[in-house]
Amino acid sequence: MAVLLLCSALFSGCAKEAPGPRWADDKESVADSIRALSKAQEIAESTVQIEHIKLNKQLKDLETVNRTQQAQIDALTARIEKLHRKRKVVSKPEVKESVAVTAQHRTTPVKAPELPPIQVKRAAVVDRAAHAEAEKNAYTAAYLALKSGRFDEASKGFNEQLDAYPQGEYADQAWYWLGEARLAQQALENAHNAFKYVADHYPESVKHASALLKLGQLSEMEGKNGVAVEYYNRLIKEHPESSLAEQAREALVDLQLGSSVENQQ
Repeated sequence: MAVLLLCSALFSGCAKEAPGPRWADDKESVADSIRALSKAQEIAESTVQIEHIKLNKQLKDLETVNRTQQAQIDALTARIEKLHRKRKVVSKPEVKESVAVTAQHRTTPVKAPELPPIQVKRAAVVDRAAHAEAEKNAYTAAYLALKSGRFDEASKGFNEQLDAYPQGEYADQAWYWLGEARLAQQALENAHNAFKYVADHYPESVKHASALLKLGQLSEMEGKNGVAVEYYNRLIKEHPESSLAEQAREALVDLQLGSSVENQQ
């Protein structure tokens, strides 16, 4: 019996596991690991924030470049369309060769007098080119101000352009965008006058249909539905194939429905 008890005691002693490491020994190591992870996270967040700022700046720069290019494209497109409309075929003047004329009181033939070659005034050509470039720059600056929401600056820019170049190549568009700027400033009467100037004086302008649509919409805002109908009908008649004509037709339908509802009431 004693032998059995002794064996049991020995086996029990062998079955016990070796004691594990204590928490106090690993506490500092774990704390160091946590601090290292926190530092790495701070660095990562800082890097992400810096990259975010850089991306925002790049996006703003790209938007500015895009607005500038779009303004130039719009101006060039309008210019090309205007040139196509105004282009005319001019016949080349016929140049007659000098013919020898026999003098009545001479025994030898004499040639008709020849005019000296016409001197092209290069300075005048350069002045016209500089004038056109200056007008284009003034228009582009005002247009960019409008698209950036700087309506006061845009209104001033378009007015100055029209004062300096009243018959310029971009005058029709300057009048239209001046109307848009004044509309954004809630100066409805001034906006109406600008759009009406385009509608009455620039029938070939690329903005003529847009001006008629704006006049109809402004008339509706002022409660002048009869006048609005006239502008919408004029738009449909003068620009039947344009997308704006479809908007005018929809506006007429809405006005008719509104009138029917009022009559029923």
